[in-house]
Amino acid sequence: MNSGRARIIEIDVKSALNKVASARRPDMRWSLNPYRGCKHGCVYCYARYTHAFFELDPDRDFSSTVFVKRNLPGALRRDLRKLGWPRPRISIGTATDPYQPIEGRYRLTQAALKILRDQLTPASLITKNTMALRDADLMASLHRAAGFSLCISLITVDEALARSLEPDAPSPAQRLRVVQELARAGVPVSVAIAPVMPGLTDGEAQLRDLIQAIHDHGGRVGYHQSFKMYADTRKTLFGWLQRERPHLLSWYRRVYGAGSEAPRAYERQLAARIARLRTAIAPHSTPPPAFSRPAGQLSLGL
Repeated sequence: MNSGRARIIEIDVKSALNKVASARRPDMRWSLNPYRGCKHGCVYCYARYTHAFFELDPDRDFSSTVFVKRNLPGALRRDLRKLGWPRPRISIGTATDPYQPIEGRYRLTQAALKILRDQLTPASLITKNTMALRDADLMASLHRAAGFSLCISLITVDEALARSLEPDAPSPAQRLRVVQELARAGVPVSVAIAPVMPGLTDGEAQLRDLIQAIHDHGGRVGYHQSFKMYADTRKTLFGWLQRERPHLLSWYRRVYGAGSEAPRAYERQLAARIARLRTAIAPHSTPPPAFSRPAGQLSLGL
């Protein structure tokens, strides 16, 4: 856990947008991340690898050193002129939380949303942070002008477990309040159950409590995604497992030692479990996509 202040490094970028090619997310073509690095310090974060590009330690430095793309508004305006019309949807927050605490000072996410609204460019955004409430009116106006949706990332309603896995992120209760208040403000909002952590957040009762809480707060499940291990996440996660859940360490080493994906049978079972729980709790809602390999049996073999 990194409870101190993050070191801030201001940088200039040539482009605000990054082209995305993802078989998992064919709807995602362009991404925007105002910051690099994230103060939340989630032990499972896949984006830690980005700090290796700057010769920084993905384990130690990802949450303690945050890069700020200070010229992002100007770069975004130039990018949008190049894209022409019609403009594709921009995905905000794909590699770092756009509402992490430093946004309160720099307001780059807010500036980007204003530009997208004024340029009639649709967007989606994913965050864990309650600061999203600050821009509720702006999000609603962008939605009316061009199209917008917001996704709150939430993997558990277990407050103690969340605090351990996501040490500097807002609590599950705070995030559920954001879902409720944004929905009331007219912002299309859903919840991403991502990543689902084998042996940690994938239990029947755990998922039932989470989906029920989402439903009770006026939200819906947007999608779920099983945990994928990236090389530069391994040290952080395995260190956490050694301290907090040592009985799971050998399984994670064995399963994620040869590759980055969870077993296919596990992913199918997980998708079937979530679909069944969702149907029981919110029978008239549209089933969410699972951004993992296709979906039915939960055989961890722990």
